[in-house]
Amino acid sequence: MKRFALVAIASAIVLTMFDQLFHVRTETLVYHWHPQLAGQTVIVPLTFLLATVSMLDTSLRVNTLQPRSTSTRGVIASLAIVTAAYLISGFVDQEYAVAYALLLLVTWGIRVVRRGERGTAIIACLMIAVGGVLGEAALSAIGEFSYLEPDLLGVPWWLLPLYLHGALAARDIAAIMDRPMVPEPATVA
Repeated sequence: MKRFALVAIASAIVLTMFDQLFHVRTETLVYHWHPQLAGQTVIVPLTFLLATVSMLDTSLRVNTLQPRSTSTRGVIASLAIVTAAYLISGFVDQEYAVAYALLLLVTWGIRVVRRGERGTAIIACLMIAVGGVLGEAALSAIGEFSYLEPDLLGVPWWLLPLYLHGALAARDIAAIMDRPMVPEPATVA
């Protein structure tokens, strides 16, 4: 549980920073609720914490049904892919939103096939992505923030496949978290 909490808190902090750099500063979205810090409402870290807990919990549950084995290098690669996709999303011109969404969807499909993901894991990725989109749509609808160029439900087309990539990263992180911690060697006094 301690490891879960640490990963969730660290993820929320990193995602808050990424949101600031990739979406607030690029004017992809704007926050409306106050108080704010650097253009973000102060509850952004809490929002990301709740999202991270949900994604990790779902991924840990899936890993009990369809175990996933990965290396630290695999987790880093997965995080690099989702980070790059997140970064690029802040610079995608509206006329390319559908093309970018399709590119993300195709690359997600390729990753799923290469990783050998099956039924339950794919359904979990879809659930995470739909939940993420609906969650952001709801937060936008109640006025926390607005995407400046929304396509459907107040969010851009590329958001769903971005969450699909995030779901694969969450699955990899969960796989590492599932590993037993290696005990320290006993010392002889």
